[in-house]
Amino acid sequence: MNLYVWCVIIGGCIVTILPRVLPITVLSKIKLNKKIEEFLTYIPISILAALIAVELLTVNDKISIEGNSLELIAVIPTVLIALKKNNLLLTVIVGILSIAILRFLF
Repeated sequence: MNLYVWCVIIGGCIVTILPRVLPITVLSKIKLNKKIEEFLTYIPISILAALIAVELLTVNDKISIEGNSLELIAVIPTVLIALKKNNLLLTVIVGILSIAILRFLF
């Protein structure tokens, strides 16, 4: 490999790590207000919900629920398990199994 490829790989690593490490190191040294800390706890679930909603409600870059009917059906047992058990691994397993079964049947 030449120098250019190594520079791109190392640059990509730096650009990927900096936005993840820098906020954690800065915020770990600062005492935040309780309301701000509580607000920050909701950010990961908000991002995850947005990513899931986009996958469920778009077909060919347009908002539609017609093309994702199997995924919308698979969400029902997944959400029920997530709310009842509060176990991420079990939720992921139920989601994968439910979409696999639905795709096999239909």
